[in-house]
Amino acid sequence: MPEAAPALVTGEFLPGRCVWIISYTPASDEPRLLRQAWSYRAAGWNVVVAGYDGVSPRPPGWHYLRLDDNWARTARPARMALRVQRRFGQLLYRDLRRMPALAQWGARLHCDGQPHWRRHRHEILAAARGNPQLKPDLVIAHDPPTCPASQALADWAAAPWMIDAHEYGRGQYAHDPAWMADGRWLAGAMQDRYFRQADAVTTVCEGIARLLDAEEAMRRPATVIRSVPFAQPQPFRPCGERITVLYHGILSEDRGLEEAVRSLPMWRPEFSLLIRGGGDAAMVERLRRLASELGVAERLQIEPPVPFSQIVPAANRADVGYFVQGDFSPQKRFTLPNKFFEYVMAGLCLCVADLPEMAALVRRHHLGTLVGSTDLTVIAAAINALTRPQIDAAKQAAILASRELTWEREQERLLALTQVLLAERQAKPGSAAGLSRSSRA
Repeated sequence: MPEAAPALVTGEFLPGRCVWIISYTPASDEPRLLRQAWSYRAAGWNVVVAGYDGVSPRPPGWHYLRLDDNWARTARPARMALRVQRRFGQLLYRDLRRMPALAQWGARLHCDGQPHWRRHRHEILAAARGNPQLKPDLVIAHDPPTCPASQALADWAAAPWMIDAHEYGRGQYAHDPAWMADGRWLAGAMQDRYFRQADAVTTVCEGIARLLDAEEAMRRPATVIRSVPFAQPQPFRPCGERITVLYHGILSEDRGLEEAVRSLPMWRPEFSLLIRGGGDAAMVERLRRLASELGVAERLQIEPPVPFSQIVPAANRADVGYFVQGDFSPQKRFTLPNKFFEYVMAGLCLCVADLPEMAALVRRHHLGTLVGSTDLTVIAAAINALTRPQIDAAKQAAILASRELTWEREQERLLALTQVLLAERQAKPGSAAGLSRSSRA
């Protein structure tokens, strides 16, 4: 373990309650985390975020615990011992998965055997103990890897805790054979261990919520809180001579980007493809090389991501918001990502996969067109069928829908659930500490 925990950078202290949000991601670049933090801050809470540094500036008012995922900060002998621990845990969750109690214990051993995750748990607890004025009244874990630290913090503070599941863990990387051989068993065992212990679980769509409700004996049904953006009204931009099809987000192999580029030669000549986001440099180079080989390099543009506050305005300069991926796992089937709602807020015509969650909203709000598969000819046919009047009509429909699909409305579910959890905790015998903390509000 490191000799000293990282310092907590304190923001403006408020006299109300305190929530800790823990995410092993670049925190200031994580839209869902940013929205949650904004909601609690606007409601008068102190907000402590534990995460990694991002590209976007941190919002003012955060109390921020900077985490570091550098394995080298753990001494070499300790890393070797933790490697043995991870291997032992792997044997339990993978090879003894028919024995749930042992599998779940193995998952915890494996997770706590990751040097940086283990260090984070100690750092988070040390920061909380060293700053009693920020003792949590609520802890939010972003995805299963943060659950050991989040649960330990909540137990120490006698506070309720919830898990915000961005993905369906058992099927998150079903396209990756190595992950299917090992990672899915770890993800399943982690889900089984922690989702049943948390006071609440939230997720991004109805499809994933139904899966979790069927698989886990949770304390209450999963609560759906969609990843909709802040209200950021954009002007209507009619199609010009050139029509720009935009994909923005993570650049990875499972996002259907290679299929989009391969289909580009079959698109009508007025269409071009803009890909904006961060990812593996090798992936970016592969897409550029592919476009060059296909003779469409001049119709493909790849840009780095923009700061969080500029995602929607930058998207508004395009015409069509694109996201077509395959239906090869429950995770993909029920996808309802940030980008879908960001395209709507940006006032774009949508061209997305005909998958249940996205398709229902496209049909309800008349947002654009649905693509039935990742076959290159099917993608090209969907693009080519879009006329300028159809694109403009869908853009106007998106602007209308964006008035409804805002975080300012969606946050009401989060805040209502929070009040239920606080009331339940205060009603428990021996909750005097929680009651004394609540008197600050």
